[in-house]
Amino acid sequence: MVAAVFPGICLDHVSELHNKISKSSERLIAHLLDQMDKGVLYPKAKDKAKDLKRKREVDEIEEAARKYGAPDRVISANVGGIRPYIRNILSHEFPDTPMAFIDATLSQSGHRLFSAYQLLDEAGRIYHPLTSGYTKIKTARKAHTDFREESIETLLSDPTGDLERGEILRELRAARRYKAKADTKREEERLAALEEEENERRAHAEGTMEECVCCFGDYPLNRMVHCDADEMHWFCRGCALRNAETEVGQSKYELCCMSMEGCDAKFTLSQRAQFLNEKTKIALERNEQEANLRLAGIENLASCPFCPFAAEYPPVEVDREFRCQAPDCEKISCRLCNLESHIPKSCEENAKETGLSVRRRIEEAMSAALIRKCNKCGTPFIKEEGCNKMRCTLKGCGNVQCYVCSKSCDYDHFDDRGRGGKPGNCPLFESVETRHDEEVSKAEKEALEQVRAEHPEYTEDDLKVKVSEDVKKDDERRRARDPRLNPAVGRPLPIYRG
Repeated sequence: MVAAVFPGICLDHVSELHNKISKSSERLIAHLLDQMDKGVLYPKAKDKAKDLKRKREVDEIEEAARKYGAPDRVISANVGGIRPYIRNILSHEFPDTPMAFIDATLSQSGHRLFSAYQLLDEAGRIYHPLTSGYTKIKTARKAHTDFREESIETLLSDPTGDLERGEILRELRAARRYKAKADTKREEERLAALEEEENERRAHAEGTMEECVCCFGDYPLNRMVHCDADEMHWFCRGCALRNAETEVGQSKYELCCMSMEGCDAKFTLSQRAQFLNEKTKIALERNEQEANLRLAGIENLASCPFCPFAAEYPPVEVDREFRCQAPDCEKISCRLCNLESHIPKSCEENAKETGLSVRRRIEEAMSAALIRKCNKCGTPFIKEEGCNKMRCTLKGCGNVQCYVCSKSCDYDHFDDRGRGGKPGNCPLFESVETRHDEEVSKAEKEALEQVRAEHPEYTEDDLKVKVSEDVKKDDERRRARDPRLNPAVGRPLPIYRG
């Protein structure tokens, strides 16, 4: 009935409305008509097919970037003429860049064509003769016909062709596609910025600017959203998105009005669509679904790492794979590493085969040391400040546990005598930065020792997680300002986050 009233409507969308809105076709039709009155058009099947095709193309580009850009991927100097072949390709892809700069970039990137291509493209895009460290040559090199798309297709379709060079040509294709995607995104952002500047100029001229109730900045109405109260409160999209991200971080999903006037109104679906990005939208949906399932008393929940779909599953020791049933996903993933399924290979075997860096194991160990999980529902969290008695914010859970040892507790679990504790127990107050630094450093050291035992060809410097000088300086400035980390600044009272 719905499809008869709305020709070409995406049937997956109808199915989703059937599950979320109503089982009645009349009510669904009324809902869709109401949405159209608000300017929200229903998705069509042909548009959904285009979106899926576009998504597959983007996934292929990202997968190629992970494969060819992996920092531990080695281009051996002993393989017959591959490095000179890569050098020759780049000399024609960047015809006005001097060879000395191309050679230095290749050396910096481990002679990986994909990585060197990105660096050279970025250098050319922001080129300035006084600051770029090189000068473009006056007479550009002529393009080589072997590296045109039609020539590459001919070479790759030849069953007797050189396999090593064929793989390099595939890498060249991936680098070109990655660059084209980045160029398109930058152009879209440039045009969008110009359009916003014009909108703001026009709004100023017409006197239609509105003040954001949250940050008190003035914005054109097309860059603002409002709650659904009778007396609407207006917010800029940036404040609305940050509020949504905060709710996600607290494992919540209901987006309420941020006005200080005690308004308990919410945001309609059409308003949410104007400020939520895809990542935040999926996270809110996941939180809502998990909360509903938990309130329904369903145990042993497992979730798809690529979409909000969740289902009851046996322990991971019994079934390592999660088979998503969402129509627009349907991916099979590994429940241990949250990547696409690689069974019968182990996670480590798959990581080596796909070119994932061994450094990632160390980074994951450091992250695991930093992130806690609720011992009741498994929700991950990190403390910023306040005491070590933590309450899970997930709806339907509310478990209280210690940030130090992760055991469920009350105040008498800690070392504060005034709250029933005793000396020697877990600290109630401490520097969370110091604890994080110590635990992450310990995890990094242990992971380094384990990886080096398995891979003696790597030095400790190869595997050390690199932090830029800017990040180090910023961290030093933050520590200098933080009285909890710098005794010379003073010792404040404990700070709680509301």
